[in-house]
Amino acid sequence: MLILSHLNYDLPVLRMHDSVAKALKTLRIQEINALAVVENKHYIGLVSEEVLAQALSPEQLLSDLKEHFSDFRMEEEEDVLASLPWFDAPHLDVIAVTNTEQIFRGYLTKSAVGNILLNSGLENKNGGIIRIPFQASRDTLSTIIRIIEEENGFVVRTFFQEPNLVIQVQTETFGKIISNLERHGIFIEKAFVFGEQLEVDQDRFDHLMRFIDL
Repeated sequence: MLILSHLNYDLPVLRMHDSVAKALKTLRIQEINALAVVENKHYIGLVSEEVLAQALSPEQLLSDLKEHFSDFRMEEEEDVLASLPWFDAPHLDVIAVTNTEQIFRGYLTKSAVGNILLNSGLENKNGGIIRIPFQASRDTLSTIIRIIEEENGFVVRTFFQEPNLVIQVQTETFGKIISNLERHGIFIEKAFVFGEQLEVDQDRFDHLMRFIDL
């Protein structure tokens, strides 16, 4: 499931010359806590209510707050399910989506991912996503990948946003991979499984419930 197929084009974007007051008003109207700042179709960053609260006055321009923008984004050809570790943060409602050249393409919303999980997520098989607080002095990516491959796992993608390493794995033995990583001293902060793997299904079900607010 590519992000491209689930983009939200209805939410607006902000511009660098917009005032803090305008940005806050737009967030309130949209009932959302962050929006992308875009100039000449290029993604500049995501500005949140928290960042706007740092402004000296409502008339201050967003360009004055640029250093506080989040530069996190996902690309349109990534897997929707790879967004799960980021949406696990309670303060994040949307993820800005770009192409490989950082041209803004739209948003992936938390509600859209929740609907995907509700409709089909529990039927996805063979894999999961692992989030590891990565310490370069202690962990090496090659060691982590070797441990995964020892249990017949295939690393589909890796993402790094300090201090977390996020790995998407294709496997039928996800639980064994988690156990083996922990046995080798690799701390697992979160694990999201896709499929019928009973040892972690309850955690995954609890995560789904948080998404759909049940």
